[in-house]
Amino acid sequence: MSKEEYQLLIQEPDPSTLLYNNNEGSTVNRDNFINRIKNIIKNEKKKINAFLLPKPKGKDLLKDKSDEFYQEIYDYYRRKGFACIVLERISHLVTIAFVICFSVFLFGCIDYSLISENSQLSQVIVDQCVYQLNWKIKFFLSGFIILWLYLFINYFSEFMRLRKIYYFYNCKLKIPDRDIQLISWNAVIKKIIKLYNEENQELEDQSEIEELDAHKIVNIIMRKENYFIALINKECIKFNIPFFESKQLLTDILAWNVQWCINNFVYDKNGHVKEYFLDKEKKLNLSRSLSQRFRLMGIINIILLPFLLIFTIVYTFFRYSEEIYHHPGSIMKRTYNLLAQWKFRQFNELPHDFEKRLNRSYESAMTYLNQFPNSRITIISKLIVFISGSIVTVLTILTLIDQDFFNSFEITPGGSVLFYIGIFTSILAFTKGMINEDTKEYDPQILIENVAQETHYYPKKWREESYSDEVRNEFEGYFDKKIFIIFRNIYGLILTPFILMITLPTCSYKIINFFQEFTVNLSSVGYVCSFAVFDFRKHGNPEYGYKIKKNDEIIDEDSEAEDKKENENENKSDNDNNKQSDENNNENKKENKYSNEGKMELSFLDFRAHYDSWIPKKETGGLEYSSYINDSKLKRYPMLTSQMMLNPTSIKGKEPEITSPYPINSAMYSSSLIFSVMEDMIHNNNINSSRINYAIVNQIYNEKQNLTNN
Repeated sequence: MSKEEYQLLIQEPDPSTLLYNNNEGSTVNRDNFINRIKNIIKNEKKKINAFLLPKPKGKDLLKDKSDEFYQEIYDYYRRKGFACIVLERISHLVTIAFVICFSVFLFGCIDYSLISENSQLSQVIVDQCVYQLNWKIKFFLSGFIILWLYLFINYFSEFMRLRKIYYFYNCKLKIPDRDIQLISWNAVIKKIIKLYNEENQELEDQSEIEELDAHKIVNIIMRKENYFIALINKECIKFNIPFFESKQLLTDILAWNVQWCINNFVYDKNGHVKEYFLDKEKKLNLSRSLSQRFRLMGIINIILLPFLLIFTIVYTFFRYSEEIYHHPGSIMKRTYNLLAQWKFRQFNELPHDFEKRLNRSYESAMTYLNQFPNSRITIISKLIVFISGSIVTVLTILTLIDQDFFNSFEITPGGSVLFYIGIFTSILAFTKGMINEDTKEYDPQILIENVAQETHYYPKKWREESYSDEVRNEFEGYFDKKIFIIFRNIYGLILTPFILMITLPTCSYKIINFFQEFTVNLSSVGYVCSFAVFDFRKHGNPEYGYKIKKNDEIIDEDSEAEDKKENENENKSDNDNNKQSDENNNENKKENKYSNEGKMELSFLDFRAHYDSWIPKKETGGLEYSSYINDSKLKRYPMLTSQMMLNPTSIKGKEPEITSPYPINSAMYSSSLIFSVMEDMIHNNNINSSRINYAIVNQIYNEKQNLTNN
């Protein structure tokens, strides 16, 4: 806005120019004034848009080959637009600044010895307290200020990059921030692909155009996460606590350190796997270098431990004190810890889909754990609830009778009535959360299967011994109470350097070997984890329904296993043991190429359910596996119609019509997973294809295992 325009707005106007009258000149003057203001506002909007919507120079946005751009597109969607991201970053900076300043005020600017003698805050504040701080507080304060400045610079640079994404959504995809709150990610993907195809239609040489689909976009976004998921799934990386090998610990700070060591070692500046990293002749040298990185990060964590420990304790206190005070029982709620989340997450599964899947499992998980009675803790908890409840009740009644009793009476020296009411109320709420009031009886096997159909994690021991206390403790280690996770994040800061220096260097060779064995080059994407490509010809596991192709003919694994069993019974010889050992060796080599717990197969089925427009490549075997699973849905469970499989919705209160060509058998209802799926579909109208797919794959796995055992 120019100086003249500003003067025009602030000057005292002539009243005759602002009122309608019969004087034509007055009306014209008023209209000119209003139009002038509109032009000023319009020019200011253009300046703001020119700042927020910088047009990219040199090349189109979709031709940017770096992973960072596509990751920022998704991050922009997940965090709900430009304004939300800026407010979130500002809030984070203000929070850290408040924690630092308030901590300095509490520990360095108040003379606590004067509190008992004075009644005003100004009387106990130390004059010029900042200058009188001891060297220890000044040292830590300097470190925190440097951290805050680093975050400020980092967020400012992120804001400058964010303008590019803002332009992409608003001008290229035509998705304003007000619509991004509710639009689905699948719809965003379709718009990106449509824009990509429109831009490529203008090119003269159409032969060089590479196809873009949802699978490639998600692979670019999750390139690093897919590798980390696979490393944990194949047990190439472990987080055992030194000298306590049976215990694993994965906290946010440890995960950040591990990913930093691997990511900055394996990937280049564009996020692609480095070429020389895949050279098998350099495997030993690469593993030694990675081990050195882990040890170096362990030493750095020891140096930074005082800063991290103090800040984490203070931040945790400020973060959860209000919640504990008003809702003491909330601290005893359960949630999945970080290790469980990485174990349960699937290939090419974006965070917002993963969070929805885990949220659906909470109710069944709580019900499963509550089935295991702990009579000793229940008895003690009821005793504490009775005593603390009685004390709170008596003190509350006396307070209602006499207000002076509440304000001035001290139960112990310095301990007022209000103090003890707060203490015993917290104890009451805390112990109440430890009492199981659910008297219903459930089948542990059904409950653990209901949990597994959402978490997609179902080890063999859980299938066979879901009733045992050992399985219960193992599951409880994944689905832990919030208070234990908070304490684990605090003492995990102390254990992180030792895990980095002792445990992780022993995993370096396996990590390097995994990258070299399970990396493939995907067209227009680059090197990615081979499990994320969904290549069933290479990684399809027969135990989860994939039918191996031999000489371009699909082999039915069920009939093949039966024939093999009959031949073994008819033709026994002295060299059976040698043949069996050779077969076991071959099977071990094959199993090494399979993902554990059928993760790749389930990831593929869920990905197809989320992105209905994506069609897998014929050479990967994905179409064959998908058609086999769909056929199994009708063959094994004909109550599932084809419409439910492809578009799993139903009308509440109406039973589905059975249109399957296969006869119905009562044994088909034996799977509790299918029963729960049908129950939700008929009564609650709450069916999703993920649950159907898992139920089918789980049933196929059980049948394969039974056939093998028999």
